[in-house]
Amino acid sequence: MVKDKKIFLDYGGLICDYQFNRRTLFRAHRLALDYLNSQNGHRISLDRLSQAHDKTIQAYLQARNRNNSEWTMDKIMEMILSDLGLNGNVHLSRVSDIYKYNDHDSEPYPDTERVLSELSKRRKLGIISNLPHDSEIEELRAFGLIDHFDSITLSYQVGFRKPHPAIYQEALRSAGVTPEQSFFISHDQEETEGAEKLGIESLLVKSIKEVIGAV
Repeated sequence: MVKDKKIFLDYGGLICDYQFNRRTLFRAHRLALDYLNSQNGHRISLDRLSQAHDKTIQAYLQARNRNNSEWTMDKIMEMILSDLGLNGNVHLSRVSDIYKYNDHDSEPYPDTERVLSELSKRRKLGIISNLPHDSEIEELRAFGLIDHFDSITLSYQVGFRKPHPAIYQEALRSAGVTPEQSFFISHDQEETEGAEKLGIESLLVKSIKEVIGAV
């Protein structure tokens, strides 16, 4: 039974519809090319950038699959720029921002605002999310949802993704609660099982509108 426990929620797939696909990636590639090719006479092709990006993401995914480790967007972009023969220190911050804000689309589900408004009136809410960057913070602010949460834990800050225990432990530490004082909700069974291994009561749902009736 949840009672007065703090509720931690997943982000993509529960609070917001988070879409990373070839279309959104192409958009980021084009913006990155516009920037890079405006600097110091660079002439990088779309195919060359795509190859460097795909090579780095393959290495990133292999590392993730080994032990649920997480890279930062800066690390990912530094490897891509290095592959392109560019000085990462010159372009890194700008290119990282281009990708973290443009390589995906995100929007709240229709029931998100209603559910969060009701929940936050009677529970403290937090987020535990797998992301190599912090674009989620700006998205929540833009959607008018940021004030519902008093803690947000992102995998790039921890170095590990759900269901690795480290990310749940950091979420508990930063929120000042114990596993017994916490409740985790996700649409992903692997993530809820990871939380339960640490003694965090969890709930697997298909959509955020199921949350109100359950807690």
